[in-house]
Formats: sequence, structure tokens, C-alpha cells
Amino acid sequence: MKKIIQITVLLLMCNMGFGQTNYYVDKTSGNDNNNGITAPWKTIQKAADKALPNSIVNIKAGTYNENVVINVSGTSGNYITFKNYSNDNVIIDGTGTSGKTLLTVTNKSYLKFENLTIQNKTVNDAQGVLVQTTGANSSTDLTFKNITIKNINWNADKNKPVNSNNNAQGLIVYGRNGGITNLTIDGCKVFNNILGYSEALAVNGNVDGFTVKNCVVHDNTNIGIDILGHEGTASNASLDEARNGVVINNECYNNVSKYATSAGIYVDGASNIIVERNKTYQNGWGIEVGAELNGVVKLITVKNNLIYKNIQAGLSIGGYNNATTGQVINSTIRNNTFLQNNTLNDGTGEISMTKASNCVFENNIFYTGPENVLMSIDNMSPQSNNNFNYNCWYTPNNNQNDITVNWRGTSYDTFSAYRSATGQDANSLYANPNLVSTSSTAPDVHLNAASVCINKGKPTTAIASGELDFYGAGRISNTIIDIGASEYSPKLGTTTNENLNFGTIFPNPSSGIFNFELDADQKPYFVTVYHIGGQELKKYNFLTNRFSIDLSGLAEGTYFVKMQNKKGVTSKKIVIKR
Repeated sequence: MKKIIQITVLLLMCNMGFGQTNYYVDKTSGNDNNNGITAPWKTIQKAADKALPNSIVNIKAGTYNENVVINVSGTSGNYITFKNYSNDNVIIDGTGTSGKTLLTVTNKSYLKFENLTIQNKTVNDAQGVLVQTTGANSSTDLTFKNITIKNINWNADKNKPVNSNNNAQGLIVYGRNGGITNLTIDGCKVFNNILGYSEALAVNGNVDGFTVKNCVVHDNTNIGIDILGHEGTASNASLDEARNGVVINNECYNNVSKYATSAGIYVDGASNIIVERNKTYQNGWGIEVGAELNGVVKLITVKNNLIYKNIQAGLSIGGYNNATTGQVINSTIRNNTFLQNNTLNDGTGEISMTKASNCVFENNIFYTGPENVLMSIDNMSPQSNNNFNYNCWYTPNNNQNDITVNWRGTSYDTFSAYRSATGQDANSLYANPNLVSTSSTAPDVHLNAASVCINKGKPTTAIASGELDFYGAGRISNTIIDIGASEYSPKLGTTTNENLNFGTIFPNPSSGIFNFELDADQKPYFVTVYHIGGQELKKYNFLTNRFSIDLSGLAEGTYFVKMQNKKGVTSKKIVIKR
């Protein structure tokens, strides 16, 4: 009887999901007739057919020439994770494979993919990663972390002329009628892809709730990151848009098309999207908020971004042309730094706007290139109730009486004439923002202490809880927000005593847990954590020289930790990064 009870308890524990299963894939020593646990499988596809919820598929080093189709799902709280074993280099390579897509996830949920390289497929309609729902099926809780996608090409020659039938996609998500929710794309690298008319990384259609963060997208032959809708991906027009998403802390550069102006980051046909703390440079447009087809793009917030040295304007916003009803409405562009965009010198300036209404442009720095063009506002309709204010404008000739603003068919050549005629930028500045460095290769857009932009933003600007500036500092360090992507704060003052051995803090950066090993002879320690803006956040008192602090409740960014005892004070920067 006792033995029966023990067996019953064990079975209950298994059914409740206690104990994670580890599967293994090894192309060198594996066999798909193995069980995958005590002896490895040979192919990733076998794991994609057999893995059960609450498991990790550990893939050992090697180049796997497969077209992997995921045929399993996890369950809520019991994910299936496909990842590299240890620190192994795992490559899914399309060389010689028959299919066009290297990794396909259709109607599946509760899955994670980590630390994989997906590469080398050259065929029209090639895809590195395809995520989709079909029919009325839905999908939820999918994560792609540290995935590298490269050399996905519609054709081997990037200079070959293209048309709308020529396409390749690095990572594409299609939410159809049933839709996709809780999608995360984190730390992915997408580069050196020949895309034709498509995009390097795209979220399209009925996708509700997503994050694209910490990605590096570069040297692709079209748009870098694209968030879009109204393309008929979902048959229900009211659901056919990516929405409630965040695009944060990405770097996009050299995403240039030969047939059109391609943006580093493009929001087209979407709603309620935040584009925040990204760096985008040397693309066609820096950031584009557009409406190419019918319908409206609404509630787009572009904030705390660094946008520089793009071929045309730093920001393009508005409907595509008069042949469609598409327009951008009720959107906010604030606290960005635009630096020397429009390297083509074609007159588009730092902002190019077409059909847009009820949009706000405030607290931005616009530092132009040598053409001295501030912006180009088309006369296309509809366009009404847009408001520019509390910005800082500057041209390298340092002459506000020798600038160009193209405003709805009229050109103004002085800043005062533009303001007087349009009623815009009433509280804005024409002045040198005094940035730390305007280097074309590595600009530093921190504000110097003498900057006119400090505490000169709109006094009533409301920021989101935990909002950070471009560099990860607190967005308001005084009572009034600064103009531009960076919030000025004086360095945290400390009196350093050379006799105080600070010791070590590790890991740094950390996702939130920091371990301290300090000089054992100099305790007790008083530890204070500050926001980089100077606000005191946490305070501790330790009687031991080895301890840990948990800052996982704080947002990503840079902080100061100050150490003090009877012998002195010192401080060190720590970085929270997830």
C-alpha cells in the first residue's frame, strides 16, 4: 500500500510539471531513433516533432542543413525552449535544402528560441524565420532571443533590379484572423540580407502586444524594422494591424534600398506603438511613421531616440499619396535628437511630412546638415492641427536668418518669418544645443552644462513611469524636462579616499542581482543606489564584506552605487541590462 501511494505521488508530481525535461540534439553522434534524453537526436526537426511542454531542447554545436518546422507547443507556465547547448555555436543553414524557409512556427504557443544562427538561403521568397497563424487559429507567448539571421536573399546579386514579386525576409511575423499575442524579439542580429521589396524584421497584421528590443539590424537592402498593417494579412480589417507594441533600444543602420527610400525603423498601418531609445543612422529615412494604404495610423509615440546621418530626413511622417485615404493621426514625436540628416541634400531637412493631423512635435533637438534646411512640410491633404513647440533648432552656419523651411508650398528663409507666418514653434529656440560631440561617426548627444536645452522642454510634459532618456538616465532630473534625447545631470559628487579599497561588483552589467566582494577590514559598509540623475533609490547597511543586492525592480539603465564607511566614500557605475 505504501509503495502504491509513493508511485501515485510521483505520477502526480510529473503531471503537475515538476522537473524540467532536457532533450539533446547532436548532429555528430545523435540518431533520430534515440529518445533524445539519455541519447541525443540527430536533427533539430526530430525535437521539433517530439519535445513536450516544460522542456529544453539543447542543441550541440554544428551546422544543421535543415528546414525546421515546429510541430509542438508548450503550455502556460511550461514552455518549450530550443537553444544552444552550453555556449555552443549552433547554425541552421539553408545551403542545399529544398525549402524556402529555415525556421517555421505556425499556430504554436509558449515557445522560446535562443542563441541560434539562421543563415544562407538564396531563392525568391526566402525566409529566415516565419511566424504565422492560419485561418482562425491563434498563437501566444513566443520569444526569439539572441537569434542571428544573415544571408537570406531573394537573389545573389544585390544590384539586380527588383519588382514587387522579388522578396526575401529575415524574420517575418504574420498575425492572421486568430492573431498573435505576447511576442518578444530580443537581442537579435539581422544583417547582410538581400530583401527585394521586403523587410529585414517585420511584424505584420493581427499582432496584439509585442516587444522588439535590443536588436541590431544593419546592411540590408530594404527597411530594417517594420511594424505594419492594413495589407490584408487578416481578413477582418479592424484587426489587420500590429498594435500595442514597443520598439526599444535597437540599433539600425545601412538599411538602404536602391528603388525606394527605406527607413531604419518604419511604422506603417499600425496603432498604439512606442518607438523609444533607438539609434538609427545611415538608412534612407531614420524613422518613418507612414500610412501607405487606406486607413489611419494612430497613437504612435516616437521618443528619446538618436537619429543621425540618414540619407534623407531623420523623420518621415504621413500618408503615402493622394491615391489612398491613409494618414497619420494623434501621434507624438518628442524628446528626440535629430543630427545632420539628409546627407543627400535634397531639401527634405530633418523632418518630411505629408498627410498627418493632430500630431505633436515637441522637446526635440533638430541640428541640420550643411544645407540648413529645417523641414519640408508637403501641401498634401488632409493635414491639420499639427503642433511644433518647445524644440531647439540649429544650423551649422549659426545664422537663423539663413535657413530654409518648406511649409505647405511656401518657403521661409528666416526662423522668425517661419514662426510668424505659421504660428508654430512659439516657445522653441534657435540656438546651438551644445552637444558633447557632433562627430559624424560616433556622436555623443549628452548636453554640456552650458546647453540652452537644459530645463527648457515643455513644462507640463508627462512621462511614462520609469521612462529613461536615450542613454538610460532618468528622463527628468529637475522639475522641467530637457530638450532632446538626453537628460542633463551633473556627475554624482563623491570624495574619494585612496585608502578605501572598493573591491569588485559582479556581474556588471546584470539583469538585477549584483554581488559585492569588498575589503574585509573596512566594514561596516553603507551602500546607496542612485539614479544617474541623482535621485536616491535604495539604501543598505552591511556588516559583512560579501553581500548581494537585488535591483531587478528597477528599469534597464545606468545607475551609481555609493560606498561609504569611516575611512571614506567612493562610487561606481552599475548597469542593469536584460
